[in-house]
Amino acid sequence: MPPEKRVPTDGDEELAALEEAMKEVPRGAIAVAGTSVVLLMLCWWAIYLFVFLPRGSVG
Repeated sequence: MPPEKRVPTDGDEELAALEEAMKEVPRGAIAVAGTSVVLLMLCWWAIYLFVFLPRGSVG
């Protein structure tokens, strides 16, 4: 049985737009994750430098 010819619908346009948007999503997720890790590390270093080091050795 031959495949039926499909008539483009609004759903096809929405699906194409969704597929186009999903090409960009992983890059954005990686950017957000990378930014949050960098901020976390900066905060950790700030605490280390301004809280732990000035106290000196304890003991």
